[in-house]
Amino acid sequence: MNWETIPSPNHEIRDMRSTIRDSELHLSWFWPNAIDFVYIYQTSADTLDAVSEIKENELRFYTREEYKANQGYKTIVNGVGRYLFRIFPCQKRKGKIIVFNQENDKNLITITGTKAKIYFSINYKNKFLKAKKILKMSIQTELPLDKDLLVYVRKHGGVPSSIEDGIKYPFIRDFPAGRTELLEQEIGKDEYIRIFFSKGKHSAEIYELIPE
Repeated sequence: MNWETIPSPNHEIRDMRSTIRDSELHLSWFWPNAIDFVYIYQTSADTLDAVSEIKENELRFYTREEYKANQGYKTIVNGVGRYLFRIFPCQKRKGKIIVFNQENDKNLITITGTKAKIYFSINYKNKFLKAKKILKMSIQTELPLDKDLLVYVRKHGGVPSSIEDGIKYPFIRDFPAGRTELLEQEIGKDEYIRIFFSKGKHSAEIYELIPE
């Protein structure tokens, strides 16, 4: 790879835009006149590498003619989570492809793929003539989950409406893919439980939490 510092702002890729329809991603951007080709780099949002660590086989070579014919760049995004796309401007010089290491984020865009579904079930069983009831919870997930992704909130007098609406408790074990039945526990007769994402909006971009 022949990397060089980008010579001027006139060579920069910018104005990145995206649309997704039925898992097909359509990317478009401003393509400077001085640029002959681009390299497209796609990775998980959690593993963005520095330019010095990117390998050539991780890059997609893309010409101006392809861009015009497709009115942008099209690919299928059917995985779970968030992806990053970075477009590197290139020129051909003396038979070699020169890649400009533009890293100012004008050539970077984040795409959200499909959300992984997490189903949860909460059931109560009253104990005869007791001030306690039995709580049974289960989690069903398409992907293995870290225990820190979820918390459950316990509240007197009603179902919690948010992660702050009651006393928050962590889970003590990770969740494998499939269904996990949690150990039964005793709670007060007027107490109620709800499960929430521990990190709120950040987790909701990747996962969908659904009561059964």
